[in-house]
Amino acid sequence: MNFIKGVLGENLSKSNQKNEYSNQKIVASALSKNKLKKISVKNNALTKSENEEILENNVEFIKIRGFYDFKALNERYKDKSIYDFYLPTDEIQSQYYELLNACRCLKFGFEEFVGCKINISQSLKNPESIFDFNIDKKKNFFFKCIINFLGEKKVDYAKFEKFFPKIKFREFKKLFDFIDDQELFSLKARKILKKIENEITENKTQNLNKEDQLKSDKIKSKEKEKNKIPFSQEMKKKNKKDFDNNQNPSLSKKITEISKTHYKAYTKEFDISRNAKYLATKDELRLLRKKFDDEYLENKRLINKLAKKLERLFSSLNVNSWKFDQEEGYLDSSRLANLVANSKNTQIFKFENENNSKNTIVSLLLDNSGSMRGKPIITSAITTEIITKVLEKCKVNVEILGFTTREWKGGKSKKKWEKFGKIENPGRLNDLLHIVYKDADIFWKNCKDNLGLILKDGLLKENIDGEAVQWAYNRLITRKEKKKILMVISDGAPVDDSTLSTNQPDILDNHLKETVDGIEKANSIKLMAIGIGHDVSKYYKNAFVIDDAENLGDVIISNLTNLLGNNKN
Repeated sequence: MNFIKGVLGENLSKSNQKNEYSNQKIVASALSKNKLKKISVKNNALTKSENEEILENNVEFIKIRGFYDFKALNERYKDKSIYDFYLPTDEIQSQYYELLNACRCLKFGFEEFVGCKINISQSLKNPESIFDFNIDKKKNFFFKCIINFLGEKKVDYAKFEKFFPKIKFREFKKLFDFIDDQELFSLKARKILKKIENEITENKTQNLNKEDQLKSDKIKSKEKEKNKIPFSQEMKKKNKKDFDNNQNPSLSKKITEISKTHYKAYTKEFDISRNAKYLATKDELRLLRKKFDDEYLENKRLINKLAKKLERLFSSLNVNSWKFDQEEGYLDSSRLANLVANSKNTQIFKFENENNSKNTIVSLLLDNSGSMRGKPIITSAITTEIITKVLEKCKVNVEILGFTTREWKGGKSKKKWEKFGKIENPGRLNDLLHIVYKDADIFWKNCKDNLGLILKDGLLKENIDGEAVQWAYNRLITRKEKKKILMVISDGAPVDDSTLSTNQPDILDNHLKETVDGIEKANSIKLMAIGIGHDVSKYYKNAFVIDDAENLGDVIISNLTNLLGNNKN
């Protein structure tokens, strides 16, 4: 009887091999969170006799394992509805889109399942065996470049530029900054891949031109054709010289110089980003909103004070200029005499020039940590609501976000870390909870109950500010508004017990500083922070401190007046 070695080293007879093949299907289904319903190995589903032949070779069996693990990870980390929504219609473009999404899924999978990485590594040597379309030389190189970049291995930037002259590899580096948000990742990937489509179209045109040129060349004399030989050789030398210049070590060094941070998350498997309406039932949100309204009544003095200041802000934002003597628009009664005097004079209308500052979005990011419990969080929420209502009247879009953790002292992330051997310096060791109280495109009246969630028992826990600020920033930069403002409202430094007790004590502080520094240098949004009883200027350049939460409204209104009311751009 023929025997082969199993993965654990046991001898497997052919009767056992069939079971091993079936077991791999079961493992893959569980690994994909039961999303993987039916898959087959490319180029025909394997029959029983073919299974027996393949399993006689342990290397081939590992390839089968790699195939199933690859498919399983793709299902586990991919939301199919988002994937399909952003899937390009162009065939070539859609294939590169699939390659990028596969790399995204593998990045997550390799970090959490070391066994899968070992199995899949065999399949990665021949990508055509795991994808359902033809992988030519260009796609194969593209896929391996992305895999090498994610695995922190060497990437041949010069060769990449030669294959894709219209795309800089740094665009893909920036793309993977959004790896945690599949929707943003897919949106940006689609934009980048349009360049590949354009490039292919241009190449087709160039090829057609070349064909026409070749036809005309045939008519030319042999003597002229002979003269082309040294010219083509000269061009080859020139191209080789250009290629060698691209391999210049100093140039390559400049390309690969990237700011790297030691910050990482042990796992992102348990992180969630949710709209507030999904974190409580409708009835519960209504009750919490009623409780919030009671707090409103107890803060009448604060509300009246803010209302007066906001009225002035509203006036400054709502002053629009009129353009007169127009042939269409609103009827200008002061010009009617002109029409009576001359019936051909039709310039008796006017229209309104809207204030440019209305092309603005303001994002308010609220610290939902346990230390904000009581007056700070209630005052922050009341101030936020009043300001949102006024800005909405001024046609300024507003979104309200919150950040905390799902558990105290680690949650499921820490349990997983403990289960798998407690590696040193695991990185962030808690489960994030990012909350959308109000989306910028939703009117306040349609989501006002959401803000009541801040009064839900057990919601406010720990605060990991760096990743929250990055999340809010990533949401803002995809918006179409010209002016983008992010206001962070917090009462202290980032704190998470499980992370700080298992890593360097300044891990969260440093990450927040690096995140804020990167945003401020990018200069694509206006970033400011307000510390309630805590100086946050060591993190943010544009920072303010208030001793009492009641002063929060004054600071926000003052800054909004400067940023919006005096805008001339």
